[in-house]
Amino acid sequence: MISWRHFHHLAIIRKFIYWMGIFFILVWLPLLAQTSANFKIAFIGDQGLGNSSVAVLNLIKSEGAQAVLHQGDFDYDDNPDAWEAQINSVLGANFPYFASAGNHDEARWSDYQQHLKNRLTRLGIAWDGDLGAKSSLYYKGIFIILVAPGVDVPGSGHDTYIRDKLAADNSIWSICSWHKNMETMQVGGKSDETGWGVYEEATKGGAIIATGHEHSYSRTHLLSSPRSQTVVSRADTMTIAKGQSFVFVSGLGGASIRDQELSGAWWASIYTSNQRANYGALFGTFNVNGKANLATFYFKDINGNIADRFAVISNVEGSTTDIGASPTPGASGFTLEQNYPNPVRASAFNLSTAIRFRLTKAAPTKLVILNLLGQPVRTLYEGEMTAGERMIEWDARDDAGIVVPSGVYIYRLESGGEAHSKGLMFMK
Repeated sequence: MISWRHFHHLAIIRKFIYWMGIFFILVWLPLLAQTSANFKIAFIGDQGLGNSSVAVLNLIKSEGAQAVLHQGDFDYDDNPDAWEAQINSVLGANFPYFASAGNHDEARWSDYQQHLKNRLTRLGIAWDGDLGAKSSLYYKGIFIILVAPGVDVPGSGHDTYIRDKLAADNSIWSICSWHKNMETMQVGGKSDETGWGVYEEATKGGAIIATGHEHSYSRTHLLSSPRSQTVVSRADTMTIAKGQSFVFVSGLGGASIRDQELSGAWWASIYTSNQRANYGALFGTFNVNGKANLATFYFKDINGNIADRFAVISNVEGSTTDIGASPTPGASGFTLEQNYPNPVRASAFNLSTAIRFRLTKAAPTKLVILNLLGQPVRTLYEGEMTAGERMIEWDARDDAGIVVPSGVYIYRLESGGEAHSKGLMFMK
């Protein structure tokens, strides 16, 4: 017979697991989602099998990259097992490796995709959608969209997918990766193959646009419209924001090197056989020295030549960084504290939590509650606010006055061009 004590012990265990889950969501999950200082990603495409592709992988390893983002065309031999083995021989079976499908991957796409799925599963990385074809994921606080417009793998409506995913996201850094190009977004012999929608929607969302296909390296200036090649700035320090970003082609992964056939005033850097290019990768370092919205990039070939170097400031979420200055204590325009009480519990006596913050200067300020999809739930304050300490209460209701469902919510404070967020838990 099962005793009452047995049920009592089970209840204690369940409660312990429940609170540990809340602790993970509120404390550890935000830490896991953060981009660590000087986090480096290698961008490659058009790889192949053999000495040149292995040399590029060794370059990626020696440069200390912590992840690879591969813009399609894997081995050109329809040999997924050999391609996987080549990566593992240099980087290891548990190295973070993300990829979009290319046209030379179509025949065995399901097998290539399975290798990619297995790798992410081993690493405990979740994704949304059809991985590498029409999908998205978060890694180290960076939002990555992997699509395959113009490639004969399942999936359509890539432009609307990009639009909707970026609209629901509030990451400082977002990257849209695919393989093929539009003619004026590469400098070789490729034609219009993707449609302009993917480029335009990625730009509207302030995402970096990473492509391959053409076997060379090229990068645009900062653009407000890839379709019309409208240049916003020609500086080597670019500020991306919603409505302005840049495009690059990194197609020197090891397969071959092609010549330059096209040019244009929108190109900031071109590296083809005309410039005596060699195989290599574009490296992007994010959260440079702890500056969350600063990234630096350089293209390096296997002989050690640097073909391109530039910096990017992300103003997608309204924050700015002076890359010439060192951070100083108290330099931020405000501080945001953890709400109290947390978790927030519904009761007959109390249904509110206090959010405290301090502004160091007067500025337009907004405090909003969001759900985990990034959708606004309640705007608690929006307007000009003077400097000083503030406390604003949230009564667990949405803008319509209805008590929200139990769950995890985000409160976000924006002031003076900066933004910070924290999580809270509400339980009915």
